[in-house]
Amino acid sequence: MNNIYVDIDKNLNATLSYPKYNIKTKAYIGKNGYTSDKKEGDNKTPLGEFELGEKLTTHNIEGIKKINDKLYFVDDINSKYYNTIVETSDTSEFSSAEHLIDYKVQYEYFIEIKYNKEKIPGKGSCIVLHCKNLDYTQGCIAVSKDVMKELITLIDDKTKIIIREV
Repeated sequence: MNNIYVDIDKNLNATLSYPKYNIKTKAYIGKNGYTSDKKEGDNKTPLGEFELGEKLTTHNIEGIKKINDKLYFVDDINSKYYNTIVETSDTSEFSSAEHLIDYKVQYEYFIEIKYNKEKIPGKGSCIVLHCKNLDYTQGCIAVSKDVMKELITLIDDKTKIIIREV
């Protein structure tokens, strides 16, 4: 079993566990809780089972892409790049995106959660596993920097994340 679990209780307390490596830690979820019907901008973390995508960091780690000033995660529902990480200096193709390099604390270690793989406009975008900055996120999952530093090197292309209420 190669799954990461995020268990959320009725009081919105969350715990991330990765049993394969005996990791268990406090996690932080969306400011407005969680949902099985995610909408763009609702500040809720989506429930479900998801594949993991790109791994990014601000450090030089072999095999992991380094964040640069041309990387964006597009949340413009009218763009053909909606819910896609793009590397470009031409941002005219979208009107709204997270400029990854601007999130120095949160995205020091960054793992894409493949939520809304179909890129359905308005269903939600830019859901990632990242370093804790505040006691809530805009819909992502956050854990301590130390745990993220470990996770980014342990996960592989078969690792999934399961976000569930308990």
